[in-house]
Amino acid sequence: MKKTPYIGKWISCLHRSGQTFFDYHLSEYGLGSGNGYFACLRYLFRQEGITQDAISKYVNIDKTTIARAIMKLESLGYVTKQIDPIDRRAYKVYLTKKGRDFQPKLEATLALWTTSLTHGFTPEEKSMAYIILEKMAQNALTLREDINNMEKLTRSEANETGLIK
Repeated sequence: MKKTPYIGKWISCLHRSGQTFFDYHLSEYGLGSGNGYFACLRYLFRQEGITQDAISKYVNIDKTTIARAIMKLESLGYVTKQIDPIDRRAYKVYLTKKGRDFQPKLEATLALWTTSLTHGFTPEEKSMAYIILEKMAQNALTLREDINNMEKLTRSEANETGLIK
């Protein structure tokens, strides 16, 4: 009986290698891998003047991580925040000139990473890789949502039974 391989090993390898790659290519800009920087910037390249909450929902990264990323990007001069005139508790996020000028470098670095990963692939293999990765990501997001719902239900049940006060 053939054992099913653990796919996490390869996902972890890709993640760690990506961190090294982006740290190497983008450290001179004050940005390394992780922490939601790229996701925030890429979303803002398409649509400015949105809230941190909207960014969080779109890129599927928790609000706390996005808030930290925005603070870092703001301190580095890539973005600015303005109070939302409709909801004064929220901030709208905008790119600065420095942020806009950084777009070609970030996009080129992301393209280089993608090209490096798919080196030697046929066009069909590239297409299939995207399809499979997207399906895997959707499955992972569904699983995360299910777990979050179970945790909420468990907390709610515990509260109803008096276990949480």
